Amino acid sequence: FYCRCLDYCGQIEVLHDDALLPHFKELADAIQLSNGIQRINIDDIELRPSALRILFPAMEGRMTNIDMRRIRIPGPDAVKCYEIIASSIRRNHALKELAWCSNLIPSDEQADLLIESIIDNR
Repeated sequence: FYCRCLDYCGQIEVLHDDALLPHFKELADAIQLSNGIQRINIDDIELRPSALRILFPAMEGRMTNIDMRRIRIPGPDAVKCYEIIASSIRRNHALKELAWCSNLIPSDEQADLLIESIIDNR
């Protein structure tokens, strides 16, 4: 099954708001309880560490396909966000496909972190 609840492709970008954190928790719980959700599309949304800390650990060992496009990560949060994402990729041995399209990578260090996490995953 595909989870498209964070797929806002073609819509107005969804900006981060702490009021959305309970919804990220509900999604994380649903992923953990489900035996069928193996793919997630995350598109046109701003993500910060508070949301990523909730969502990404729940996907580890469950998501076989993660499709992330046009993700906005605010500059001050970039290092922490990329650490969370890379750490989760590294630990998610169920992951078979990762799409990373039209996402600005702010530095060579963050690019290296992502690449190394994919290599370490295998």
